Amino acid sequence: MMRWLGVLATAFVVSACGSSSTDLVRSAAEEFLAAASSGDNERACSLLTERAGQDCSTVDIPGGTVEEVHVWGDAAQVRTSSGDTLFLRELNSGWRVSGAGCKTVPERPYECEVGGP
Repeated sequence: MMRWLGVLATAFVVSACGSSSTDLVRSAAEEFLAAASSGDNERACSLLTERAGQDCSTVDIPGGTVEEVHVWGDAAQVRTSSGDTLFLRELNSGWRVSGAGCKTVPERPYECEVGGP
């Protein structure tokens, strides 16, 4: 009996960690989308990774709400209600958008308006 309780406790901790990352990614994506859709380019650019923000003066991406969040370690993908895909990376400063306005291209990687996957 004690053995099963240990297994259940471990499963709970692992699932809780996963949902915590998912919540943090969702929050970062929502903050970025809100800044971009309201025209607050300074705020939107500050939420990008250094590489994605190298030439950031305006962020012109479709708005929308977060529909799906997938997290793999320090990388995440977010799909929005507008059909947009965002890519995020976890840095020391938190989750940052590394690619936005991304669309699939047949037989090629995503093509992004800002940064990349």
